[in-house]
Amino acid sequence: MSPDVGLIGSEAELLAIARAMEELAAEQYAELAEAFAVSCNSDAADAFRELADGQKPHVAEFPPLTGPAPAVLPWGDKDPEIADPGAVHYLMWPWHVFDLALRHQRKSLVFFEEIATRSDRPDVARTARALALREQDHVAAMQARRDAAPIPPEDWDDDPDPPNWDM
Repeated sequence: MSPDVGLIGSEAELLAIARAMEELAAEQYAELAEAFAVSCNSDAADAFRELADGQKPHVAEFPPLTGPAPAVLPWGDKDPEIADPGAVHYLMWPWHVFDLALRHQRKSLVFFEEIATRSDRPDVARTARALALREQDHVAAMQARRDAAPIPPEDWDDDPDPPNWDM
């Protein structure tokens, strides 16, 4: 993903974008927690709920005073921190949940690093570097969380009674 850094006109806009990323991630993780609770995978639901709750302090790091995110976001419709719906499976384990979050944290890190490198605005580049450092911490924390979760067996997605989608 290469962000359109030309769409970021100020440090305040970059901070608003970072806040939007955190808010959208919290919302997506909460929705996934609910979906997994309904599908009776309470372990994955709890892991997604943990992620959603973990986003709240990240959102709080960006006060509303940062302003609204621009109407056209530099990542288009591919927010680096939102879980990829195609990467979820109804039988996934918490390890998979945290691995998914780790992959998205890494994408967020790359996003901010690219802005820091490519922006021609010194204030935007400086703030993007600070946000990249922050994301490095998030990547390390998520990797530790994933590595602490039990590793699923190779046949984790075998289901002797798969759902009937043709109802």
